[in-house]
Amino acid sequence: MMSLPPARDASDDVLRALDPDVTGSALLPYAVHRTAEVRAAVAARADCPPGALISLGHDHDVVVLEALLRNVRTPSSVVRALADHRNQRISDLAVQRLRNGYR
Repeated sequence: MMSLPPARDASDDVLRALDPDVTGSALLPYAVHRTAEVRAAVAARADCPPGALISLGHDHDVVVLEALLRNVRTPSSVVRALADHRNQRISDLAVQRLRNGYR
C-alpha cells in the first residue's frame, strides 16, 4: 500500500512566502494560495511583484486586504479601489492611506 506524502501545513507556506530568498515569480503561487494567511504574507512584502499586488487587491479576505494596505509598494490605483470597499474597515484604512500616503 502506498503512503501519501505528509500534508503541507499552511504555516510552512507562510514561512516560504516570507522567505527573502523566494522572490519575483516564485512568489506568485503564494499570492493565489488557498490560505488567506499565506496570501497576506505575500501582500505585506515590499518586494511583491506589482502584478501580484494588483491581483491581491481583488481578494475577499480582510486579512489580505489589510496587509495590502500596509504595504508601501501597493499601487495607488489599488488603494483607491479599496476606498470603495463594502467592508467599512477596509474602506476606512484605504481612505486614511490615500490621505497620508500619496502627497
